[in-house]
Amino acid sequence: MTNNLNDRLGFLKNPFSKFSAEEEIEFHSEIFYEPTFYQTLLDDLKSGTSRFILGQRGHGKSSIIHKLKTDLEKAQILTIIIDRFDEISLTDNKIEVLNLILQEFVTKYVLFLDKNKVYLKKLNKEDKEGLCLLIKLFFKPLTKTEYETRFDNIKKIKTKNWLIKTYNKIIKPANSVIGTGILITSKLITDSLKLNDFETNNTYTDFLSEISEVNTLATSDEEKLKNNKRHLKELLNKLNSISKKTYYKSSVVLFDKVDEFQDLNQEINKIASFTEDILTDTELLLQNDIAIAFSLWSEVKPILSRKVRFDKFKEIDISWKKSNMEPLMDKRILYFSGNTRTFSSLFENKVDLEDVITISNKSPRDLISCLSDIYDYQASNENSSIFESNSVSKGLIKFAKRYDYLSMYPSRTGKNKDVISMINYILRTHKINLTILDLNSTFNQKTRWSQGKLESMVKYKLVEEDPKLGESGEKTYNVLDPKLIHLIKRGITNLQNN
Repeated sequence: MTNNLNDRLGFLKNPFSKFSAEEEIEFHSEIFYEPTFYQTLLDDLKSGTSRFILGQRGHGKSSIIHKLKTDLEKAQILTIIIDRFDEISLTDNKIEVLNLILQEFVTKYVLFLDKNKVYLKKLNKEDKEGLCLLIKLFFKPLTKTEYETRFDNIKKIKTKNWLIKTYNKIIKPANSVIGTGILITSKLITDSLKLNDFETNNTYTDFLSEISEVNTLATSDEEKLKNNKRHLKELLNKLNSISKKTYYKSSVVLFDKVDEFQDLNQEINKIASFTEDILTDTELLLQNDIAIAFSLWSEVKPILSRKVRFDKFKEIDISWKKSNMEPLMDKRILYFSGNTRTFSSLFENKVDLEDVITISNKSPRDLISCLSDIYDYQASNENSSIFESNSVSKGLIKFAKRYDYLSMYPSRTGKNKDVISMINYILRTHKINLTILDLNSTFNQKTRWSQGKLESMVKYKLVEEDPKLGESGEKTYNVLDPKLIHLIKRGITNLQNN
C-alpha cells in the first residue's frame, strides 16, 4: 500500500520513515538545510577554533555535526566524531576521553595512509618512529567488516583489499577463517606499512627519553604514557603535526550525543559532571590546529556555566524560527520527489499545513515524526495525491499522544516520570491557561496542593506564569507545549486512554 501511496504523492520512497541524521548519511548533504550560523561555525573549526553547539533535542545538533564532518573532510581537515561513551567513567574522565580521541584519530589516519601509501614518503625517520608508537598505543583493532566500512569512507580509493591480502601473506590462514571475526591489529598495520624498520633504539620524542627499545607491542613504559594528561596532549599534537606533513591541514574533534549516553539517565547534573572535566581544560580547547566542537543539550548549560568558559569559546545556539520549518522541509520533499513537489503542495488546505508546523514546535525531528503519523493514516486511502484533512487530524492527535515527553523534559534527579502524571493533570483541566482555582475545582483539592502542582509544572517548563494577573487578580499559568495545547483543544484528557 505504501508503494502505491508514494507513487500517488510523487515520492521515490517514504520521506518520513527515518528521524535521525545517522540513518540518512547516504543523502544527508542533499536534504541538509543550512542554518544562518553554519558557515561561520565551519570556518571557525577550519581555523582551529573550538566551539560549543547548544540546542534542544530534535533541533538538529547531530545533523549539523555530520554535515560539518563532510565539509571539513572536503577541506582536508582530519575529522572524527566521538559519539560512543560506553567505556568512559561518569566523572574524572579526562584521561579516558583523551585516549578515546587519540584512538579514533590514529585509527582514521592510519587507514588513510593504508589507502594512500604515497604520503608516507613525506614523513622523515622521526615522524615514522612517532607514528609507529602512536599505532602501537592507540590503533583500534578492527574486524574485516569494520575495516572495510571505514576504508570505504576514506578519500582516494586505490586497492581495496590490500590489507586482507597482506594478512593472508603474513599469517596464511585457511580461507574459511577469513571473515568478519578477523582482527586488523596494530601488528598487521605496522607490518603492512613497513614501519617495523623504525622500531629502533632511538627515542621518539623528548618526553619519551626513558624508553630504550620498541617491540611490536607497546612496552609497559610506553603504556604508562596513556595515563598521563600531559603526555597524551603531546601525543595528540605529535599526530596532528605528522598528519599535516602528509595531506591534512588541521584536525577537528566533533563530540555528539553525550546527553543520550544511557548511563547518564538523561539527568542534567550527571551530564554536566560527565562533560565538565574535558570542557574545563582550556589548554586542550585552545590547542593550535586542533579544534573541538562539543554539541550539548541546552538544558545542561546553566550548570556547566559555573565552571566552563562559554564566553571564551563562544557557543552556537541552535534555535529555529517557525518560518524556517517550511523551507527546511522543502529540501527533503524536493529530494524525495525528484524536484516535483514542495512541502505545501502535500496538504489539502493551508490550515492543515499551519497546524503541522505549529505542533512541531520548531523542531525538525518532531516535524518529520508528525508527518510520519499523517503518512500512515493517509496510507488507508492510497488513491489520494495529498494529505487529506482527516488524515492530518488523526495524525496530529496520535503524534501528540505518543510523544516521548520523558526524553524532552530535563531531570536533575532521574525521577522525571512524574512528568506524564503532570501532563495528564493539565489535560484534565481542559484549560490552556490555568489558575489555582481551576485545579482546586477540577480535582477537589486544597489550594496548597494546587500551588505545589503548579510549582512542579513550572519547574519542568510545562507551564509558565503569565506576567499579567487574571480578571479577579489571580495568577495565571500558560501551557507552553503546542502538543498539549492541541490535545486540550481536541478534548483529550489523558495521554494513554482516549
